[in-house]
Amino acid sequence: GYPLTSFKVPYFHNLFHNGSSTATGIVEMYHRLRAKGEIDEEITFIVVSGDGGDDIGMDQVIGAALRNDPFIMLEYDNKGYMNTGGQLCYTGFKGQRNSNAHLGPSQRGKRNHHKDIIEILRGTNPAYLFQAAESNARDMIEKARKAQATVRNGGFAFGKVFSVCPLNWGAEEALGNEIVEKAVDSCVSPLFEIERGVTTLNYDPEKRNKKIPVSELFKIMGRAFSHMTKPDYADLLAEVQAEVDERWARLKVHAENPIL
Repeated sequence: GYPLTSFKVPYFHNLFHNGSSTATGIVEMYHRLRAKGEIDEEITFIVVSGDGGDDIGMDQVIGAALRNDPFIMLEYDNKGYMNTGGQLCYTGFKGQRNSNAHLGPSQRGKRNHHKDIIEILRGTNPAYLFQAAESNARDMIEKARKAQATVRNGGFAFGKVFSVCPLNWGAEEALGNEIVEKAVDSCVSPLFEIERGVTTLNYDPEKRNKKIPVSELFKIMGRAFSHMTKPDYADLLAEVQAEVDERWARLKVHAENPIL
């Protein structure tokens, strides 16, 4: 379709779960052609995937990280399988309403807590991991530059970005920016990076007196989440808050201790 699409660079459109494997093959062939002198241009390869793609393709993502394949993998996290009607994704919150996780006497939304792919990948010892959000654009740009420098030096870079999905969440479109800000300030989606095992917090809402409870986020995220703020779901909300608090506390300890 190039140049008749919005993409201004060559691209591959593959199955949504095997982006990392596709990139591994392309990058390998690229380096072989450079070694032969058939390509003299330096190219940065980027895989754009969703949290659903990194559920179903988790083994392939881990393989790329373990091999330290030199490309950037970018995951947009919108808490669901949106291309198949808003089905539950492992990144979704406990209690979240999905097309296959209903609310009723026998089921109260998603049954388990949200997956933390950055912490999963920490164990593979990749060159660079980061988490970013649109609300902090300068931070995102700086991390993009670090990611590109990482792959140019022969390493794997993975970034996760919180992504708003008004259609399937039932959120007001005009509240997108506010939702992202609250996701960061509630520590649901903290901003940090891990460079060769060393963790750095890029934004600490506690130190800025901006930290908010998860309930403030769920109130405006739409019908898939807003029920969690009602009395009947107070126990689930408390569970999610406790989980978020524990992960935030653990992340701060990582940042304070480079050996971790």
